[in-house]
Amino acid sequence: MQKWNRLESPPHPHETHAPSPQSSKRSKKAEPSPLFVKPNFPQEIILEIFSNLPVGSLLRFRCLSKSCKSFIADPFFIKKHLVKTQNDDPKFTKERVLLYACDSRNSNSYRSCSLNAVCKDPFIDSIEVAYPSKEFHSFDRILGSCNGLICIHSRDTHFLFNPTLGIDKRLPDLGFKRRGLFRTVYGLGYDASLDDYKVVRVFTPQINGFEYASKSIVRVYSWRTNSWRRIQDLALGAPFDETGKYVDGSLNWSAFRRQETGFSWIIVSLDLAKETFKEVLQPCYGNGVSDKSLGLLNGCLCVFCNYGELYIDVWVMREYGKIESWTKLFTIPYLSGPGFELFSTSKPLYVSGSDEILLHIGVKLILYNPKENTFRVPVIDEDHIFYMFQSAIYVESLVSPFVINHH
Repeated sequence: MQKWNRLESPPHPHETHAPSPQSSKRSKKAEPSPLFVKPNFPQEIILEIFSNLPVGSLLRFRCLSKSCKSFIADPFFIKKHLVKTQNDDPKFTKERVLLYACDSRNSNSYRSCSLNAVCKDPFIDSIEVAYPSKEFHSFDRILGSCNGLICIHSRDTHFLFNPTLGIDKRLPDLGFKRRGLFRTVYGLGYDASLDDYKVVRVFTPQINGFEYASKSIVRVYSWRTNSWRRIQDLALGAPFDETGKYVDGSLNWSAFRRQETGFSWIIVSLDLAKETFKEVLQPCYGNGVSDKSLGLLNGCLCVFCNYGELYIDVWVMREYGKIESWTKLFTIPYLSGPGFELFSTSKPLYVSGSDEILLHIGVKLILYNPKENTFRVPVIDEDHIFYMFQSAIYVESLVSPFVINHH
């Protein structure tokens, strides 16, 4: 059984007076206040109590004592707390939105706001996120989000970043020079079989024009070993999604597969445990030819079918890997006019409890209400944020970019 350091009792917040001589003599035998954590309190109970606390409270509790800090930093506790957080919030109401944005000072920064507030409140306050490696800022790309970790690409450098902890780690170089034209896509996911976080880079050489090589080179970074290695090539098609969509232990990209009659749009999946590729079967979309894009909605794989400048159908795979679970959620009418020039490239982020869908369109967030067929724009920081270049949904967690050794 996992060994836990006992927690020391924190000082009572209301006891500011000096103890009397009598109380000092019997201090060792005195009953602790109900607000204290008893020294002999069962470890299982302490674990359960702390597992139910939000990350912000736990981070403050680290200052109480060395044993408390060690308890909260224990890998077993971090995993248990994460599982508890996810199981208690199946609708993602406690998650947050990370924005890479430009403010009124023409300065780029990472900002975070409550996902629930974005969906419910007309005016939302955000907080600037501490990003120690911000000297690398040029035009950053958010490459993936998984269990509170964010993968970021900046100036040919990759980082793992936990915005809740304010900790980031620069990943080692890939170790080879790229030559010629190429297409590169990425992904971040979790391999439960090894308790390992993996960053995947898929590199597809471009032969001429829009022609790509029949095989893509795949390299995987391991959080545990802090190193890159090459795995089997991807030969199912040429992926073009910049970021892989993490679902149920797999990373998924949209890809083009060459056929005799041209190219077909497919979904390729990488099993992070087996490190093997396969194709994800799609439903019969109907309604003629459409431009498709892959996304994530509330932890489920989704497909946007864009029919010219008419409307967009939204399909969701409710049970990953089961073709019969594909469901058309709703249809979004096409938006035109200033600010919506990039509507065709809409990125789905979230479906709220009231069935509104949060979209990242161009440089702004938009909420669409399918019941009332209305759109609205959440105002973040009273419009002091002008452009939202990148966005990601993430859960607040204690998962560190650095591996914490077990006791």
